[in-house]
Amino acid sequence: MPLTVKEFTDLADPYVQQLKKDKPGLQVSDVLDEEQHQYVNLVQKGGGVLGIALVGYTYVLEQMGIRFLRQAGTSAGAINTALMVISGKDKTAAKSEEVIGILAEMDFFKFVDGPPVIKWLVKKFVKSKDFTKRATAFIRSMIIIFAVLFFGSGIFYLLQHFFPSLSAVTDGFFIGLGLVTFCMVALVLYVKGILKNFRLNGLGMNPGDYFYDWVKQQFIARNIHNVTDLIKKASELPSLHLREGVIHPVGVASLTADVTFITADLVTQNKIEFPAMIDLFRLPADRDSIHPAGFVRASMSLPVFFESYYIAHIPNTDPLIQKNWVDRLGQEQAPSISRFVDGGVLSNFPMSIFYNPAVRTPRLPSFGIDLNDSKPEDNLQSPTGWSFIGFIGRMFNTIRFYYDKDFLLKNKMFEKGVGTVPLSEFNWLNFFLSDQEKLAMFEAGAKAARDFLMNFKWNDYKQAREQYQDELKK
Repeated sequence: MPLTVKEFTDLADPYVQQLKKDKPGLQVSDVLDEEQHQYVNLVQKGGGVLGIALVGYTYVLEQMGIRFLRQAGTSAGAINTALMVISGKDKTAAKSEEVIGILAEMDFFKFVDGPPVIKWLVKKFVKSKDFTKRATAFIRSMIIIFAVLFFGSGIFYLLQHFFPSLSAVTDGFFIGLGLVTFCMVALVLYVKGILKNFRLNGLGMNPGDYFYDWVKQQFIARNIHNVTDLIKKASELPSLHLREGVIHPVGVASLTADVTFITADLVTQNKIEFPAMIDLFRLPADRDSIHPAGFVRASMSLPVFFESYYIAHIPNTDPLIQKNWVDRLGQEQAPSISRFVDGGVLSNFPMSIFYNPAVRTPRLPSFGIDLNDSKPEDNLQSPTGWSFIGFIGRMFNTIRFYYDKDFLLKNKMFEKGVGTVPLSEFNWLNFFLSDQEKLAMFEAGAKAARDFLMNFKWNDYKQAREQYQDELKK
């Protein structure tokens, strides 16, 4: 029986009630609508199936009267961002319960749409946190079984000349060795075929077609049929005003709303922001030929696990397209085809996207939801304490987190808006989640949101931003 929305919200509501009791009159922004909702910008980090925690986090924020003006996300963060943008009637409406309804019915394993052996491998090994241990144990067992059968066949073949009664045992060993050898050869040939398709079809184990179709249906069900519809929906602005007693030189007139999905183009080696950069790939009259579900699909194209997402037939000889590539990215030669992978390889937590150096005193903060699945022993400063997964993870994370980390180091006031969800007990590639794991992950997000709001101080955030801008001027 599928989970219900209430099963999720029942886990989060105690944290909401605690916040309402301990933080009455919570202030997180100076921008409000007519219903007194407070507005923030929101960045959601990527993290595979850990994205469930993002929904728990945003649910608590919304229950505390917080709404989102500009939104950005990468990979799993792009998925929740997309659903948050297109759900509900307008920006004043809470979106998370609708997203929870989608989440409750979702079978994540359907996203694994590769060959049967890939599905088997994911079920068999990736389900656990340290799946490399299970994979290593399986390979070791196969080698041991083959070695026992091989040497056993030879030994009993010699012994049967002296002990004829052992001939049946010898036959058994030979039959077993033959079966194991046949299975291993068949597996090698099967894997060879997969690797051939792997190279031809975008170097990914799973096509990602099911995910694309699923996202597209979510868009269509909410009357988002093209890029124009998405931009229109994301840019809708409610009637806004500043908090009573707050004076700002530009008021709320210059505030805008939008959505950004981060992906990486391997052809030109650039970070791409969709839909803002659609004019790099299509002329204005033709931009709706690309469905916006492709933006989310491009953002979550985890290398190797999913095939790359392509945009072909770019009119790269058109002067306007060429000018856009030069102006936006300094790229003298526009490509005819672009190949996208998960935006997390360049910017998994794009907090920098909302930084405006021209603003000294912020009218609203930029909130970020960070997902941290590192194990305690993998956070040790001593490198001898890391597990193998920790070592690989650190090497990969050093590359993909550096851009975002560098920004936060240089702009420390943004860290005041970041809340972290600890998820060390979960595996971000476990597409075979149980209902209890979904609920636990959701609750972890809700708890992290509670902890963040309990400690967030809007005035401190504003002062930190003002001091930073003053230091820059000096």
